[in-house]
Amino acid sequence: MPEFTAKMVMELREQTGAGMMDAKKALTDADGDMEKARDILRAKGQASAVKRAGRAASEGIVAVATDADGVSLIELNSETDFVARNEDFKKMAHEIAQIAAKHPGDDVHALMDEVAEGGQTVRQKIDQAVGKIGENLVFRRKVRFDTGPETVIASYVHTVTNKIGVLVEMKGDPNNASHQELARNIAMHVAASKPQYLKRDDVPADVVEREKAVLAEKTRNEGKPDAAIPRIVEGRINKFFEDICLVEQPYVREPSKKIGQLAVEAGAELRRFALFQVGQE
Repeated sequence: MPEFTAKMVMELREQTGAGMMDAKKALTDADGDMEKARDILRAKGQASAVKRAGRAASEGIVAVATDADGVSLIELNSETDFVARNEDFKKMAHEIAQIAAKHPGDDVHALMDEVAEGGQTVRQKIDQAVGKIGENLVFRRKVRFDTGPETVIASYVHTVTNKIGVLVEMKGDPNNASHQELARNIAMHVAASKPQYLKRDDVPADVVEREKAVLAEKTRNEGKPDAAIPRIVEGRINKFFEDICLVEQPYVREPSKKIGQLAVEAGAELRRFALFQVGQE
């Protein structure tokens, strides 16, 4: 049995764009010789002249799926928007989202080995699509929110583009229609306003200090006296939190109320949210 490592298999895939099993077989037939393995793949038409893996997969879509135990949100990337709009690509994204909904956690690599429809793993399904489409495809990220007796989960996907997706989790009554509607409305708000954090306590201290330093310099440049700068900065930092923290944002449909206030008035509590926008962190 020829000796080669998993790292060699991954390198061969990156160099040729070949699927996992094709790369393993080529290395086996080549007795572990990388150069011979590349030639074998080229001869079989399983290696692209252009390295697909080196090309940026910055387009794509998000997809949402629901299982009895959780709701998932995934991002699947392609190189071009043309592929992202392809019905087969969309179908594959939703199949992956369905599998993600059955498996807790956010580990993409672990999910790649789960069996998809037709008996293939997620990895094999993506590899097959890469060979058929001729573009680099990347299962970039996933998140799953678990259902529970006091948990309301809502999702939203911008259906025109399928490039923005949101999950929102609240503490509330999952059988309460008003709680379900509120969570859905907040999910749509998140898609529009794109908060970075749930509440101000979640904002890292170094981010806050950096913003305060910027505000202090800005205030100083406005000619304000040094003694007044700390007080002015403390007032202005509230606007910063309002911009980036969900519970402090004015609700887009009713700006006189903040998101956190809406939840309190409904007898609910926001726990967390996830926002995926294709190609962005």
